[in-house]
Amino acid sequence: MVKEALRNVGIVAHIDAGKTTVTERILFYTGVERRMGEVHTGNTVMDWMEEERERGITITAAATRCPWKSHLIQLIDTPGHVDFTAEVSRSLRVLDGAVVVICAVAGIQAQTETVLRQARENQVPWLAFINKLDRQGGDFNVALDSIKKRIATQLAVTQLPIGAGSEFAGIIDLVAMKVLSWDEESKGSKIKSSAIPDDYLASAQAARADLCALIAEHNEGLLEAFIEHDDLENKELLKGLRNSTLAGELVPVLCGSALRFYGVQPLLDAIVDFLPAPEDCSPVVGHVPGKPNEVVEVNALPDQLFSALVFKLAHDQHGGLGYLRIYSGQLNEGDSLINSRTGKKLRVHQILHMHADHREQVKSATVGEIVALQGLKDTVTGDTLHAQGLDVAFEPIEFDEPVIRQTIEPNNLADRDKLDHAMDMLVREDPTLRVLVDQETGQSVIAGMGELHLEVARHRLERDFRVEVRAGRPLVAYRETVRGAASASAKLERPFGDGRQVVSVELAVQASSKAKPSISIEQDFAAELGGQLRQAISHEAQSLLLGGGEFGYPLAQLSISLKSVEYSPMTDEPSVEMLLGAASKALDFVLRDNTQLLEPLMGLKVEVPEEYSAGVLGDLSARGAIVENIEVVDGKRFVEASSPLDGLFSYSTKLRSMTKGHGVFSLTPRGYIEVSAQRFDEIIDGGA
Repeated sequence: MVKEALRNVGIVAHIDAGKTTVTERILFYTGVERRMGEVHTGNTVMDWMEEERERGITITAAATRCPWKSHLIQLIDTPGHVDFTAEVSRSLRVLDGAVVVICAVAGIQAQTETVLRQARENQVPWLAFINKLDRQGGDFNVALDSIKKRIATQLAVTQLPIGAGSEFAGIIDLVAMKVLSWDEESKGSKIKSSAIPDDYLASAQAARADLCALIAEHNEGLLEAFIEHDDLENKELLKGLRNSTLAGELVPVLCGSALRFYGVQPLLDAIVDFLPAPEDCSPVVGHVPGKPNEVVEVNALPDQLFSALVFKLAHDQHGGLGYLRIYSGQLNEGDSLINSRTGKKLRVHQILHMHADHREQVKSATVGEIVALQGLKDTVTGDTLHAQGLDVAFEPIEFDEPVIRQTIEPNNLADRDKLDHAMDMLVREDPTLRVLVDQETGQSVIAGMGELHLEVARHRLERDFRVEVRAGRPLVAYRETVRGAASASAKLERPFGDGRQVVSVELAVQASSKAKPSISIEQDFAAELGGQLRQAISHEAQSLLLGGGEFGYPLAQLSISLKSVEYSPMTDEPSVEMLLGAASKALDFVLRDNTQLLEPLMGLKVEVPEEYSAGVLGDLSARGAIVENIEVVDGKRFVEASSPLDGLFSYSTKLRSMTKGHGVFSLTPRGYIEVSAQRFDEIIDGGA
């Protein structure tokens, strides 16, 4: 396969914008599937989990491969619900382009804004597909305006709709200057091309002129041709728009109705025409393992040594899988690879192309491809795998911290080991899911991104792993940090030969603005520790942070520096367990009477009809939310607010009740804020 003919693309958007329907149509028109799956009938290919089909939402990102006009599109369908944003984060990390599906009725919605922020952070070019133009209230111009107002980008409109709602009848292609319509009896397989009707011709000509002017403005080589002819040739137009899209300067806009089969084939053409091939992307930057200041650039070339990023782990009835994006070189069955984080070698037994939950074994894969491997036992999400002779570690994928937790126990105590194993598997799959042990009660505690996230995890325990469980009510996942800065040292002893081994550790701890805590080793004595011991300390020390502070909550917003380690006798290095034991005692000394409790702060975006806004705003005030911005657009109010998570439990039910089902909202983690003195007493006394 020629890498220039490859496109790695994600389908992303707010929940219920039609992402999965778009993907199912793509599978049909590219010949991958003989039938079209439908979300409302629960028979989709990409939403293959029973949990997804029952709820009618995407929960886990699913990958597939589709041929289209001598190109191969590797496609990932991602979730739209905020509780499963981690699936979008890790997908966008390895994708080269994105298709953002926007509902013509609702316009840009809260989760779409979150997704586009992530796309910008990962420098992923995107194009917009305004969907559901056949729906009552669907309005292309209103949806277009919502993008302009809420997303800071320039739009290159390449299509216009003919009609809207029940009158939606086709699409004007501003490049070919033709009307495209689809035959519904053939499920959209037959496309009719016709002349633009007279009553649409003037607006189409004006829109094409605007498109050409915009592209010429961003491509100096085309400006002279546009000034001379007041137009661009179609080849020039397509090439110029591709260049501007890859540069992140313009966003192509298309439209249609996936449910009624309108607009999907032109969308496939746009993916090929405007979104990048692997070679169009900048070299991937990593560092030498253990040497974060030594930068390594990896180019997308097949004749380079192999390197890849593990961006997703999954488990199904056939066993565990690790999904890789290959950034350089070629992968063959039988190859020996190195995990840059652990330094361990692994052998490649099977290389798999994935089609949702279906596997196809292949002998090799090359640069740019997304494949899956079995048997990645000691691998976690974000690990780099590379060939011997290439020392590189790509930046790990960052995920938000869990904000909600609940106790979880097996119905039958005999299933305790079975439950522990099942939860280990879920946590390996989902980096935003955590399992802790309550130090006082000994109960298992599961933590996640929201009530739905935890509910799905519980159902998967029962359905996929066949462990019946009982769960406590969801509670806020509080954190602890240190006030200011402090240091302490501690000593640990154990029998050693005829005498005793003594280990002393000195720590310095200070508050940090970063949500995730960090542990570093002072340069002065780091070289004195063996390389394997340094690596083991850095890895295993995370248990100190998750183990909790003075009140048993995990630590956050602090940095810990391991300043010195002394041990005797000097003839034998201490074990990692002894070092961590001494460090844990020192940390306890630092935190004692010096702890600040933190609670999750959420960004809240609410969209409600104007007539319900007064009640919604009053309810938000009663919940302790701070309203930051209100916009009124076409009879709807868009409210932006921030609120401690504790005040937002069961908000979904309340909002539906207040707005008769017309209100929607989304939450975005914004980090942590200090708990007030009054709330602190309530939480510690068990009032929370």
